Amino acid sequence: MEKGRDFLYMKMYNEFKEKIDSGVLRPGERLPPECDLVKQYGVSRDTVRRAFSRLEEEGYIKRKVAAGTFVRIEKADYGLSRMESFSEQMRRRGLEPSSELLSIQLTSELPALVRRELGFSRGERAYVITRLRKADGRPMAYEVAYVSGEVCPGMHTHLAESSSLYHIYEDVYHLQLGNARITLEAETPGPQLQKMLELHPGVPVLTMRCTMHLKDGRPLYYVTCDYSGEKYVFSVNLTR
Repeated sequence: MEKGRDFLYMKMYNEFKEKIDSGVLRPGERLPPECDLVKQYGVSRDTVRRAFSRLEEEGYIKRKVAAGTFVRIEKADYGLSRMESFSEQMRRRGLEPSSELLSIQLTSELPALVRRELGFSRGERAYVITRLRKADGRPMAYEVAYVSGEVCPGMHTHLAESSSLYHIYEDVYHLQLGNARITLEAETPGPQLQKMLELHPGVPVLTMRCTMHLKDGRPLYYVTCDYSGEKYVFSVNLTR
């Protein structure tokens, strides 16, 4: 009898492992509840729990109290030791980056914080660029960038959904990027952001705020970017 239970447990384990490895079950996808699997496979709850415990130990799934069981998402590592574009980060991890360009406008109606960070006087304008950043088609981050209209005139003519802003800065405007100041804060997303990033209930966002200056000291951009707390980890190498 014990061998029969072991066979059923291994059969379920191998089936779910194969579906995850082959991409049939995608990262972040919610798995059926235990009661449904008991009926579907004709096994006991103990068999389901043994199979899922092994899958969780090996990093294939993640069980969340009151939420369910999900295919584990491999988090993107945003290294803070050097400035990289989103596209460079994703390609370094073997993922295909893309962006959904939600809006772009040139305006002088800017938040006081943005004016202060960019050192703008009254009437100076910035391009406000709103994008949904994706990797392999999955939403990863929601970004709002404020780019100096004086430093980057005609930005709207160069920006497409496949564009990298870093490419535009360096290869179109031939700018030399200097120092950036970054802050990170965990925040609770509103309903719209939760839906846009396809976040599970209770998952926070990691909000990055960054001000970039050129090597000659001129302010270039200020950006806020909300990263999915399920899909991102920020790391930095420190020395003493």
